[in-house]
Amino acid sequence: MIEVEGLTKRFGATTAVDDVSFRVEDGEVLALVGTSGCGKSTTLRMLNRLIDPTEGTVRIDGRDIMQVPLEELRLGIGYVIQGVGLFPHWTVARNIATVPRLMRWDRARIDARVRELLELFQLDPAEFGDKYPAQLSGGQQQRVGVARAMAAEPSVLLMDEPFGALDPVTRAHLQDEFEAIQRRLGTTVILVTHDMDEAFKLADRIAVMDTGRILQIGRSELLLREPQEGFVRQFVGLDDRALRILSLHGVAEIATPHKVEGWEVLDGAVVDQASGRRILPLAPSDTLREAASRIIWEGADSLPLVEAGMLVGAVRAEDVWRVGRRA
Repeated sequence: MIEVEGLTKRFGATTAVDDVSFRVEDGEVLALVGTSGCGKSTTLRMLNRLIDPTEGTVRIDGRDIMQVPLEELRLGIGYVIQGVGLFPHWTVARNIATVPRLMRWDRARIDARVRELLELFQLDPAEFGDKYPAQLSGGQQQRVGVARAMAAEPSVLLMDEPFGALDPVTRAHLQDEFEAIQRRLGTTVILVTHDMDEAFKLADRIAVMDTGRILQIGRSELLLREPQEGFVRQFVGLDDRALRILSLHGVAEIATPHKVEGWEVLDGAVVDQASGRRILPLAPSDTLREAASRIIWEGADSLPLVEAGMLVGAVRAEDVWRVGRRA
C-alpha cells in the first residue's frame, strides 16, 4: 500500500505540488492525469525520491520512504519513463537484468527471469535477448523498458507517460499487454498520463490534477458521471462520455445467455438464418463500446456472442444503451 499525506514540493517561490494526499491499495492502478505542468510527474518522482519533498509524508507498506536507505528504496520500486532510457551498449537481456544484478541474484535466477519477462511481453528470448536497443522498434524498446522495471519483482511500479511516444496502434497493443500482465502479477501501479482514454483503460481510479493539487479522485465511472464543476468537467470531456462509460464495461456483463435462435456459426462468422447475411460476432473480451459500434453498423437489435467457436448468448442494443444512459 502507498500512503501519501500532505505532499508538497516548492522550487524557490514556485509551488509545483501543493498538499497532495491519496492512498493506493495493493494491486491497484492509480492514474494521475492533468495538463503539462500540473505537478503529476513531480509527484511521481517524489515517491522514489528522485526529488525530495519539501513537506509531507510518503509511506510504502507502512515505511516512511525518508527513513529507508535510498538504494534500498529505489531497488524496490520499478520506474518507467517515456524515453525508455535503455543502456545502448548493453544487450536486451543485460538491460532487463540490471536491477537483479545489483541485488546480487544468482545467474540462473536472473536468466530465468529475463526469459520469463521477454515471453510475457511477446519477445522471443532467442531472437531478442542478444540484440541491442538500436536494433529494436520503438514499441519493442518500450516493452524492454517495462520489463526492466519489473525484473526484480517490485511491489510498486511508477510509470511516467510510458506509451506516449508510440504510434496509436502500437500504443493500444502495449496497453493491452500491460493491462493483462499487471492483473496477472498484481503489481501496485501509479501511472502518469495526459491521455484520459489511457487512464480509463488502465486505471482502477483516476486523480485529476491542476496547479499542483488533486481536484477529484475516484473510479472512472464516477468521474464521467459526476465530474466536479470547472476544470475536471472540461478535462474529462463530456461530449463522448457515454462512449467512454461503455468502454469501461464488457459485453459479458449484460449478455443474455439464451436468445441464440436464428443464428449459426459458419467458418468463423455467424450467419443470420433468415437473411443469409454474415455477421461478425462479439467475443467475451469486447467492450460495450465495441458492441455499440457494431450494433449501429449492422442496424441490429442484438448481436451474437461467440466463445470458443460456439454461440453462448446475445447482446441486446437496449441493454447497451441502458448502461450508457445518464443514471
